[in-house]
Amino acid sequence: MRKIDPEGVWSDFESQLHDQLQYFQHSWEALDDAANRKIATENYALTIGVMFEGYINDLIFAYANRDCSQVVQHLENSVRECLAGTRKAQTAFDKFGEFNQRSHLTKAELKEILDPDGRNTSFPDYAAIEDRAQQWLAPAHRGRFENLGQQERAVINATISVRNNLAHRSKGSLDRLNQVFEAGALHPTGLRRNVNRIQQAGHYLKARVNGEARVVILARLLRNASDALVH
Repeated sequence: MRKIDPEGVWSDFESQLHDQLQYFQHSWEALDDAANRKIATENYALTIGVMFEGYINDLIFAYANRDCSQVVQHLENSVRECLAGTRKAQTAFDKFGEFNQRSHLTKAELKEILDPDGRNTSFPDYAAIEDRAQQWLAPAHRGRFENLGQQERAVINATISVRNNLAHRSKGSLDRLNQVFEAGALHPTGLRRNVNRIQQAGHYLKARVNGEARVVILARLLRNASDALVH
């Protein structure tokens, strides 16, 4: 069965980002009042956040499909840990059992392991994404996640926090959003907040910095960070 191509995952995501930007810009021009532009901004930010979640899930799956050695090793380690907790089972396995190493898993087998419930994983921040890459990916592939720059990590955290706040509208998600947008790595981008607390994500992202809406800056930097995980 043909392996999944990380380049193809990236290309699909890049195309989606382009289409959403075009739609947002057309909407912005068609709407001339602040309230509707705020709604358009929120819809755009929420959409790219959801799309990014799908991208990360697909990318990790694609890398694991390229080299499943870490997945196989993780499964073996998990079984050994379970056996170690039960002396009788450990003794029986030592006497009668053995592990048969697999050089490749089919896409269906890999999907059953990485996504048994058939739904994407929602990551609370970039650290959780990195943990998942370390768990499932071979060193050559997880290195792309481990070596991502601080600004790229901050942009991804900002995207996730905006997505969660717009989806849930809770005090906790707003507190998290304000915490994330304090990151020093965001300072050169125009996204970092000042001392004033962000009250509404839509208003903040609608505001323009050097003639450009913050949400457009966020989307462009998210594209660059996502690209860095492949190239």
